[in-house]
Amino acid sequence: MRNVVFVLILIPIIFVVAVCIGVALADVHWLFDLMALPLQPAFVVSLIAGLVALALRRWRLAAAAGAATVVAFALTWLWTQPAAAPPPDAQRFTLLLYNVYFHNTELADVARRIEAIDADVVVLLEVTAEGREKLRTLDAHYPQRFECWQSAGCDILVFSRFQIKEPHIDFVGKIQRSPIAWFETSAAGCGMNIFATHLTRPWPFAPISAQDTQGDDLAAALRGWPGPKVVVGDLNAVPWGHLVKTVTNQANLHDSLGATGTWHAKLPPLLRLPIDHAMATEGLAFASRKVLTFTGSDHAAVLSEIAIADRTKCW
Repeated sequence: MRNVVFVLILIPIIFVVAVCIGVALADVHWLFDLMALPLQPAFVVSLIAGLVALALRRWRLAAAAGAATVVAFALTWLWTQPAAAPPPDAQRFTLLLYNVYFHNTELADVARRIEAIDADVVVLLEVTAEGREKLRTLDAHYPQRFECWQSAGCDILVFSRFQIKEPHIDFVGKIQRSPIAWFETSAAGCGMNIFATHLTRPWPFAPISAQDTQGDDLAAALRGWPGPKVVVGDLNAVPWGHLVKTVTNQANLHDSLGATGTWHAKLPPLLRLPIDHAMATEGLAFASRKVLTFTGSDHAAVLSEIAIADRTKCW
């Protein structure tokens, strides 16, 4: 029995160590990148394993779990701390990102929640042709609408209080193509481009190199457009992973970070993976990040308050 208890406590400790190694080596190989995904759940797992070991007076296991917990916490802390607050007098606007889920049957309630939240810009993903019609009630609340058609392999729908100018649709990736939609606007008096995308899932749901290719293509597309940019989307990747670091580093973006994850929405917040992102270029700062749980989807929504920290960067 003692051996069984030993193994049952050791397994989660090994899991946590493997995740931490994955975080450290995520840029080295795709397998490490995959191992790094559940960093926040790993912290919780190591903490529980340590408490169980202490309760059973398995001191060596408790020490090992404690060390793993400290490392996991340090890595989690590093990648979940929000940036410094922008100047209090900076003008701001709000943007809501939500993956509604293809088979969401509660879109009428979703529309009511979105109207109540009253964000300036709303970006919805996984919107089907039927879903677009069920969300028509939002047309009365938002004067601007940008549809990225499902028939073209795109599932993005945008509502905006600001004018949508020069809308574009393109795709990233060669093995698997994922949509990217963007438009020019003036938000809080600052001219900028707002981009929305929905990238593929990692292996084994897609070929091994699919995400890397899409990350490179997305970064290249963003670099091709000058001026301030806000980028939002379900990247199916975490902030400490190779894909997100590729996009932020190559396109000179900073990610809106926080301790609350977005997927799977039914899990406790600290056990969710933060795969739904809001990013911006220099001159734009994230004043707040709120994760909101809606009905009918496996994703939580992200409400970002974005401040114009440096107007010299605006168009």
